[in-house]
Amino acid sequence: MTCDFNDGWLFQKEGQPGESVDLPHDAMITEVRNASCRNGVNTGFFPGGKYVYTKYWKVNPEWLEKSVRIHFEGVYQNCHVFLNEVEVGSHKYGYTPFDIDLTGWLQVGENCLRLMVDNSLEPNCRWYSGAGIYRPVQLIVEEKQHIERIRVKTLAINPAVISVDVIGDSLEAVTVSICDRSHILYEGEPGKITLQQVQLWSDETPKLYTCIAKCKTDEKRLDFGIRKLEWSAEKGLLVNEKEILLRGGCIHHDHGVLGACEFWDAEERRIRILKDAGFNAIRMAHHPASQILLSICDRLGMYVMNETFDGWYVPKTYHDYARYFDECWKADVRSMVESAENHPSVIMYSIGNEVSETATPKGIKVCRMIQDYVHGLDDTRPVTAGINVLLNVYAHMGIGVYRDKGEYQPKPLPPGKSYHDKKSGSAFFNAMAQKLGPLMFFMSKGRHGDKACAPAGDVLDIIGLNYASSRYDEDAKKYPERMMVGSETMVADLPYNWSRVKKYPQLVGDFVWSAWDYLGEACIGDWTYHSYKGLPLLAGQGMIDITGKALASMYYMQIVWGLRKKPFIAVSPLNHADETPTKGAWQFTNAIDSWSWEGYEGVKTTVEVYAAGESVRLFLNDRLIGCRRLKKFKSSFSLVYQPGVLRAEALDTNGNVIAQHFLGTAQKETILWAEAEKKELRANGQDLCYVPIEFTDKKHCLKPYIEKRVDIAVEGCVSLAGFGSALCKTNEVFDRNHHMAYRGRCLAVLRAKNEQGKAKVSISAEGVEPVVIRLEVK
Repeated sequence: MTCDFNDGWLFQKEGQPGESVDLPHDAMITEVRNASCRNGVNTGFFPGGKYVYTKYWKVNPEWLEKSVRIHFEGVYQNCHVFLNEVEVGSHKYGYTPFDIDLTGWLQVGENCLRLMVDNSLEPNCRWYSGAGIYRPVQLIVEEKQHIERIRVKTLAINPAVISVDVIGDSLEAVTVSICDRSHILYEGEPGKITLQQVQLWSDETPKLYTCIAKCKTDEKRLDFGIRKLEWSAEKGLLVNEKEILLRGGCIHHDHGVLGACEFWDAEERRIRILKDAGFNAIRMAHHPASQILLSICDRLGMYVMNETFDGWYVPKTYHDYARYFDECWKADVRSMVESAENHPSVIMYSIGNEVSETATPKGIKVCRMIQDYVHGLDDTRPVTAGINVLLNVYAHMGIGVYRDKGEYQPKPLPPGKSYHDKKSGSAFFNAMAQKLGPLMFFMSKGRHGDKACAPAGDVLDIIGLNYASSRYDEDAKKYPERMMVGSETMVADLPYNWSRVKKYPQLVGDFVWSAWDYLGEACIGDWTYHSYKGLPLLAGQGMIDITGKALASMYYMQIVWGLRKKPFIAVSPLNHADETPTKGAWQFTNAIDSWSWEGYEGVKTTVEVYAAGESVRLFLNDRLIGCRRLKKFKSSFSLVYQPGVLRAEALDTNGNVIAQHFLGTAQKETILWAEAEKKELRANGQDLCYVPIEFTDKKHCLKPYIEKRVDIAVEGCVSLAGFGSALCKTNEVFDRNHHMAYRGRCLAVLRAKNEQGKAKVSISAEGVEPVVIRLEVK
């Protein structure tokens, strides 16, 4: 028996009264943001803390003779688990799943499970980590002789041959069956199995089959895909003997207004939006992906680079994983591999991010050790690591960006003076990137960069290069057997990067930073206008913002990839025409897709056009504004705003129109537009309903200059799980029933309760008619 164990927990922050919560639960998202907190921009100024989670439940007497365990998908971090006041287990790393075996510890009747979670030592992460039991929990009750897990590998595809291993102690009468929704393809013993007329799994055809394993005392099911993965410098990365080019993006684990809480609906929505936008691969940065994420990528067809750690034994923040790397790395690597090995979406393991240790002999030894350990667990996927060549150059010279001042002390640091404190660690690199901008592209070239990363390139199956695409031509020629991946890149470099991905089979893809915006590393990518007051909150680096809206840079990527044939028109915000923003290095534009700026007639602005072709013509109300050559798929025009219609025409070398795109002005009347993305939810405490809210005209043409307060009231069988906007710098939080719109929009997320019935959601703002949405919870 496996059942959800998410309902009816008592949550208590140290020194405060308790409250009833259902899991997943993020303890950090309701903390009070503080400019002097030592997490600083890393978490968006959310502090850490110490938390207690308690659950009482009654135990069936029959369970005393069975195997009973609790499976935690993720607890951040340093948790100790107690059953009936006796410690029964602990776990340090906040991103790997773990089991707590309760066998022999249970008592008949009521039992008390308590988790002590300590996230008080800060900083311990470079981004918004969240805190507490932020992923789902399961109770697993089974016979003492049970199937521990199933492992399925694809051995061949013509015909399809798989191996099935059923793992457990002293199992008797083991059989397996392979089926899809309508057919049984095989019944018999585990081992090497040939299957006829199967559909292979890929990003384009994400077909899944089910393996049912049975023994005398147990039965387990596993969904899997049949796909063959190969890699070589000569042929590239092959899925089912076909070369694939990874149109990749890096993502963090948080879900914007939900904080770090991991819900199936939230992850499915994000992966669906990313796939619709053109991505076929994600890099989980910088920790192992959840089972929910991997399962969704299996179902929707999204390749995954699954990553173990942000770093190894050199800390990037004072209290981070480096402090217990030596103790925990092997168990956490095993956890990642075993949780990923049956997911066809996982095509690559990354064993670290910007691990400047690889510039030293000791670091190369560790790199080889971890890779060999991964190969011993799973030899069907290549191993990579993200190497920041510039940081490696410094480390090779003995100038690390992080150094301890004295012996490490596991105790709280004194409060910071302000969020403008001197940067250290990887924050120093981020600040340096802001200053250098495009110059970073060139600084990784040459013999110094080569010397700093060559040893890692010799060890890794595929070397990951962070912000070092200037090495592609040089290394492809000098190291023809070396495989590479752009593990972290800037969108402005995509034209160059993608041309090299198409040119060199050994360069398997490009992963932009970042595909989806996120909490923490606050404002390092944003074009920040100082008329927005408050503390930095969001990174501002996403091609898609935290509400799920694709930004201009996302459409630019589609054009460079060759997925979008029409031009795209983007306009610098006229409501900030008299301000000079602080420009983040990771976003190459702040322009948005709107020509609706009532009240700004006569104001000068810049219009950007992205297109494939030789040149582009721009018209306003059928009057030619100009014709410009395209450089790196982009051209810009200066003009004065007046209502009407912009038209962009992409031209070939002969001046013929290839494609065109229009951008029109909204009508005068403003309405409040809101629509639930689904109208029915299950009464399970886990289903979510996303409600985008916008100020538009009656034809749903957005008015981005309207930035006013929106109120929301929820009645019935749903609760408000999160409410906010994509504004990067603000003192607003996501757990209130009001929020300011940003660029004309905001987002509400509703969570089903554990009771059936109806729900009513009322949304209002000054000067417009309110909107009422009704939902069914079944």
